[in-house]
Amino acid sequence: MQRVIVLLSFLTLQYNLLAQERELVSVSYGLSRLSYNDTAANSQLTDIKLRLPLYLKGKSAFSGTVGYRNLRLHHFPDEYSSPLHGIQGQAAWLYKFTQRRSLTVFVQAGLFSDMKDISKKDFRYGAGFRYRFRHSDRLSTGWGLAYARQFFGNQIIPFIDIDYSPGQKWTLSGQFPVKPQLFYHINKRISTGIELSGEAASFRLSENDRANQFLQVNQWTGLFSVVCAAARHWQIKLGAGWNFRQSFRLYEDVSSGSWTLITIPLRQKADPIQKIDKGGTNIQLSLSYKPFQ
Repeated sequence: MQRVIVLLSFLTLQYNLLAQERELVSVSYGLSRLSYNDTAANSQLTDIKLRLPLYLKGKSAFSGTVGYRNLRLHHFPDEYSSPLHGIQGQAAWLYKFTQRRSLTVFVQAGLFSDMKDISKKDFRYGAGFRYRFRHSDRLSTGWGLAYARQFFGNQIIPFIDIDYSPGQKWTLSGQFPVKPQLFYHINKRISTGIELSGEAASFRLSENDRANQFLQVNQWTGLFSVVCAAARHWQIKLGAGWNFRQSFRLYEDVSSGSWTLITIPLRQKADPIQKIDKGGTNIQLSLSYKPFQ
């Protein structure tokens, strides 16, 4: 039992190093509203994650994450298939050089499609690394690079991690530039803050019905959030804000060698057969379990 507790504690540290997420279990729901051609539409995203400790020996730890995503598009054109699903697994290895320095390497793969007729074309994969350094009790930084093979081509995500507490009330943390956040802690139970989130995803459509077309979704979102400790180790988070950049683009099945920096194309890419580029409001609600927070 003691070894399990130590392993779970190390997992919490590992994911703080890997993704600055300390949840062992998390469930989130997001609602994005937009309008196009005088039509009010919305997309709804449900995300479930479970993190699992797998191995601990000496300075090394190995852990895994399994997740499920469900994207529903309401009042979109008929060409936009819905619902769309994502099932993903991630494995991460952490090595602690010292109490202040560590290296994390991770790989991931997943199935992202409408699940009507699954083939090898429905799979995406990626890998990356992070080096992290603890400067003091109040400041830790990390530098890393992630690669993802998306249906629209190759995606590169360079990032800098910051975990900084200038005082007892404030924390600045997250991955820059894709997921930074600044929070003010009113008391031990309630915090408020602002967040920025950038995301690029793609889903493959049916081979029989849609000839392996795929949908690319890009979003840059700014949020004001409130976090509340609902019960022992459980946390509820409510956020509201604006998708200041949001696109839903439908493409034919093409073998693309294009490269994208986060969500920014680095060279000319194929033209979409249909697209909706429109900002709109965003509301998010999540429930998480943090046993070692």
